[in-house]
Amino acid sequence: MSKRRLLRPILPFAFFGLPLVLLGMFFFWLFTVFLPVMVIEAQYQYHAVLREVFHTESLRGVFIPNFRVDLRGKSARYDENGVYIPKIAVDAPIVYNVDPNDERAYTEALKKGIAHASGTSLPDTGGLGYYFAHSSTPAFVTQYNAIFYLLGKLEIGDEIFIWHLGKRYMYRVTEKRETTPEDTSYLKESHEKETIVFQTCWPPGTSWKRLLIFAERDV
Repeated sequence: MSKRRLLRPILPFAFFGLPLVLLGMFFFWLFTVFLPVMVIEAQYQYHAVLREVFHTESLRGVFIPNFRVDLRGKSARYDENGVYIPKIAVDAPIVYNVDPNDERAYTEALKKGIAHASGTSLPDTGGLGYYFAHSSTPAFVTQYNAIFYLLGKLEIGDEIFIWHLGKRYMYRVTEKRETTPEDTSYLKESHEKETIVFQTCWPPGTSWKRLLIFAERDV
């Protein structure tokens, strides 16, 4: 059989099929990475409108103007083990004591929510507690693959509420920092007050850098 005959079925695929496959892969990646981001962004904008336009934390306050009950940190869904950040509408479960060096363990934990690194402090024990989650990733099978997408919008003084074993703890943001993926020196830093640090890949959809949000216990 001649080479020309062998190439006949291949050439149409090379010119038309392969680009379509690559284009499909690109759009699948775009969809799986940015759809969760769009959902999180929409939630953030919704809550921002409630705060800035209607000066309320809930939709009920829009229809009942006199309804001004402060629900910050009290209306969270995960009030056994979870985190609630009013400003960026984060309301997610926490999986405590996850080995950050065990890829299988932390991958499973991140499918369920936010991971707390074993060996770091738990709430109400002093020291530094280390928490990490995705800012965006193609893990389309989980609803928690963009939890920390909006971490960059937090500013000094913003509130963070953490639940551990049904008890609520309040923290306030004290510092924002960008660092390299290899840098773990912040885990060895000492703090006068009980402190937590949230870490995620940055910018969202990449693994180029790490964004760190530090917050101190507000007793």
